[in-house]
Amino acid sequence: MSTDVLTRYRAADAEAGIAAHFDAERQAAEAAVSDYDEHALRKALRGPLLTRRMPGRLEDAFRDHARARAANLLRVSIYGMLMVYTVVSGAAALFSHSPGLNTWLLVAVLPVGLVLASLWLGTRRRDLERFVEPLLIGGVFFSLLGCVQAALLLGEDFFAQVAAYETIYVLIIVFSILRLPLVAVSLSTLLAFVLAVAIALAVNGHFLWLDSLLYFFMPWTLCVVIGAMLENSERRDYLQNELLNLESQRLKELNQQAEDDLLRQKLQADYLALIAGNPSLAVLFERTLGFLVEQTGALIGMAYRVDGQRLRVMAAWGGQPGRCGQISDAADTLIGPVLQHRRPTQFRDLPANYLPIRTAFETVTPGCVLIVPVCRGDSVVAVIELGKLSHFTDQETDCVTGVATSFAFAVQAAAGQADAPFSMPAAGVPA
Repeated sequence: MSTDVLTRYRAADAEAGIAAHFDAERQAAEAAVSDYDEHALRKALRGPLLTRRMPGRLEDAFRDHARARAANLLRVSIYGMLMVYTVVSGAAALFSHSPGLNTWLLVAVLPVGLVLASLWLGTRRRDLERFVEPLLIGGVFFSLLGCVQAALLLGEDFFAQVAAYETIYVLIIVFSILRLPLVAVSLSTLLAFVLAVAIALAVNGHFLWLDSLLYFFMPWTLCVVIGAMLENSERRDYLQNELLNLESQRLKELNQQAEDDLLRQKLQADYLALIAGNPSLAVLFERTLGFLVEQTGALIGMAYRVDGQRLRVMAAWGGQPGRCGQISDAADTLIGPVLQHRRPTQFRDLPANYLPIRTAFETVTPGCVLIVPVCRGDSVVAVIELGKLSHFTDQETDCVTGVATSFAFAVQAAAGQADAPFSMPAAGVPA
């Protein structure tokens, strides 16, 4: 193999190591964020929910949740509100002959109709959540301004009472159903009333303050109190649901970890049963390689005994039986960098005819090769090399590394029981 090819693969191996380092840092950061979120959730639940912002990202997340809820509610209810508006205003226009009808239609009904039309147009946008709160608060302001203005201008007229009832309905819908931000909607409704009073004073020179006390101030005060209770309850429910979701996610992770541990234990048990009986080195390598090929779905595989920087092929699977016993220098292969870093490594974009997969009709170069060093203490005693057309998943890599630990002990035990000490001839000389 050329020096350029070796350099390229060693660089790829170094990049893989850097990527693994950053993956570990990312996982640690995610765990820290989870701990912080749980601490923030519990702290927010213990503290006041209306007079203080929720810590960290929770306030923004809650506002996103509230905007999504308001947008969904608006999409569902807009047609019902349009139908009620059409029936009430149409019936009043057709069957009533009160002198205040035209004023009521112009001052109270028309602004509400324009607001409902703007809300309907807003529901046609996919990004309604982004501007739903300003849209609704502005609509409430103009609707309430028109209703209060009509009630103040009409005085003792029948439609003044109708406008007063409309004011109460708007307040109930805003504070109890839509549940818009409490401070913003409270100030918006109060400002609409003050502006309506100013216009009424400019037009009539007076206004019925006792009537306004009954149809605005008392309902407004009650709605603000009820809205505060509802928002406090909604915030608490949101925090509790987030905490439950976080705990549920951790339980799922624990269950998944338990299942993974059980699978690893079963894998170890199956492998130990396969190599039971103190087999010789050749049989041990052959059984181990066959077991790993079966577990990972590899199409070709090699198992090497390591002595320093020399490799002896102990077992081959998938069209390489003639290579058993061959010896080569690790520095001349892709295994060299792996022996230095001592961690599983995948190689892609392999040279042509590297560890070829032979079929009845053609020879194919693997799309990916997984090389796993088998370490015992500070020494590498063996190497497993597997190849297939697609890349190896994390589960398949974990399977090989899990077996490698038991395989290392078995190799040491089998080598110790051999009749003669293990020695290798010079590189290039057949065994």
